[in-house]
Amino acid sequence: MKSTERRKIRRWWAPFGVLALVALASVACFAEASDVSGFELRKSYNLKSGEKRSGDQVVMAYTITFEEGSLVDGNVTLTGNRVTLDGQVTGDVVVVADRLKVGDTAHITGDLVACTKNVERAPGALIDGEFKRECRDSGSVSFGRLVNSGWASWQDSVFFRLGGSIVGALLFGALAALITTVFPRPLVRMSESVYQSPVTAGSIGCLTMLVATGLTVVYGISLLLVLPLVLLPFVIVGWLVIGLLSLLGWVALAEPFGIYLLHRFGSGRHPRMIAAVIGGVVLFLLIRVWSVFWFTAWIGLLAWMVLGSVGLGAVILTRVGTRPYPQKPARSGAD
Repeated sequence: MKSTERRKIRRWWAPFGVLALVALASVACFAEASDVSGFELRKSYNLKSGEKRSGDQVVMAYTITFEEGSLVDGNVTLTGNRVTLDGQVTGDVVVVADRLKVGDTAHITGDLVACTKNVERAPGALIDGEFKRECRDSGSVSFGRLVNSGWASWQDSVFFRLGGSIVGALLFGALAALITTVFPRPLVRMSESVYQSPVTAGSIGCLTMLVATGLTVVYGISLLLVLPLVLLPFVIVGWLVIGLLSLLGWVALAEPFGIYLLHRFGSGRHPRMIAAVIGGVVLFLLIRVWSVFWFTAWIGLLAWMVLGSVGLGAVILTRVGTRPYPQKPARSGAD
């Protein structure tokens, strides 16, 4: 009796243990990303005298103050209602705010780009680079500059990319479980097609993407010849359909991969939804983890193209899961 209960506990421990670890890792990575990448989202932000921040900083708050004696070793992007700079910044500063005050003790070694309505610059303020005023003609502050400058400084963070990959994996796992529950039989046919004819499915998927890309390029060139735009909606709809079919193909890959992992770890049989979640999360992470570093990004791109082609080809060969591929041989009348 005890051994049976232990087996039952072990059957459910593996999948939920993996999900729990992934969730905890996601929280930890985002917490680490907030600290390392210098992203701050608060009601009020105050960098006190004697405090130092290393690396690029992105701050969003109603009031932002850099006190005298504070130091930021890197570029700074600030957005808020009132911004006061009295400290030192060893880089460029981009300010998106209603009011900006640059005090006598402020020292900016790079450029200061101000997208503000009102600017007050003290005579003793030192700006080694250029002082550029933006957004003066618009009469209002635009957050477009915040997005561009903030993203440029934030996207270089390894922890940001890793955290984004983990969140994307969790979302894909949830989507795989949902589609597996709603459309069980079509996904079984697509998964069997991937298992039995991976080369054929990959060839068909790759050929489909090449033809779609080629037709899009030809259409783009035709626009230079002043041809009408009447075909543009069809091009957009066509790529939307290909995107949805590709997503369905990825879901078809998730369940068998999850079943393989569960058997590999001796976890026994589980509901197909659990297998889809495990397979979707791990498969997504195994591909996206290569993009964490720029020098390994090509590996993830190659894996994405190969597996994506296999999944798309399986969807096409099974006609969106409505019939099996390969076709089972018909039984003869003698049988």
